[in-house]
Amino acid sequence: MTMNILKEYKNIEENTDTLISILIIEKKYNEIIKFIQDQLNKANKITNPIKKNKINNRFYSLLKFIEENYNEESIINDIFLIHDKLIHYKLNENEIKITKIYNLKIFLKCETFFYIDYFIDLFYNFNFIYSFKINKNDLCISKINKNKEKELENFKINNEQKIYEEIENIRKNNYKDIIIIYGNSPLLTKIDINIKNIIIEKKIINREEVYNLYELEIIKNNNLQLEKRLLDIQNSNTNLDLYVFGKLKEIKEEIENYSLKELYIEDKKLEKLRKIVDNNFLNFKIIETKSLKDGDIAYNFIKDYNGIMGIKYY
Repeated sequence: MTMNILKEYKNIEENTDTLISILIIEKKYNEIIKFIQDQLNKANKITNPIKKNKINNRFYSLLKFIEENYNEESIINDIFLIHDKLIHYKLNENEIKITKIYNLKIFLKCETFFYIDYFIDLFYNFNFIYSFKINKNDLCISKINKNKEKELENFKINNEQKIYEEIENIRKNNYKDIIIIYGNSPLLTKIDINIKNIIIEKKIINREEVYNLYELEIIKNNNLQLEKRLLDIQNSNTNLDLYVFGKLKEIKEEIENYSLKELYIEDKKLEKLRKIVDNNFLNFKIIETKSLKDGDIAYNFIKDYNGIMGIKYY
């Protein structure tokens, strides 16, 4: 059993941030009891009486569940989603192993939705990019994705040549994607900025900021692909019957008929599409676009084409 079973709760929403998502990792019974009691104390300080009552009742239901199902010898590795009912998922052996490899910590969010996508990404997304953090003469190489990070190497360097060697070592492993190089070191000014697929940021940034740089570069490249496709439409030799425009409903039908080979779609609409189409159907090329400033190609795509365009196989 995997946490994909939690997906059936993805569409639960509330108007206030009262849906509770908790990931507990390697915690003893007494630690979690204290943690929940602390949350109850915080809930009592909420001024909105309706929100206060919901949060209080939900943490209390968690407290009772822990007391009834665990004891002082227990080590807890669980996910809880709490609304008017409590949903419990026990991490399996492989998921517990992942928490140790990536040094994951306890996670708690009260929101208008459950953090199901976050949990699934955390435990099942192993598509990583590489980052080089250079602080003075220390080089730290890590692999990261949106929600986790693992340090691979950490050593001293004296010149930029060592950086080139490490980039080459990574490329030898068939990694062709972007590498983010950042930090506070004079060595950053000596790196050849013309090396393909590297981004240099001359300051210390955190994992989230590193990954945001990567995503921004991907969006820029996607917008360039979009621009080429929109230019094709103006070509008199282009078969417009292969293009699908309209609303998510029409695109959904084409996807479920296995008709599309490419889909250009605004980032916000992609989120909506994933809610109405089973992920098993999304096994073709999807180019996510996002407007970075008024008047850019993605901005006009949203204005003129509703931010969605599919291309059929035939």
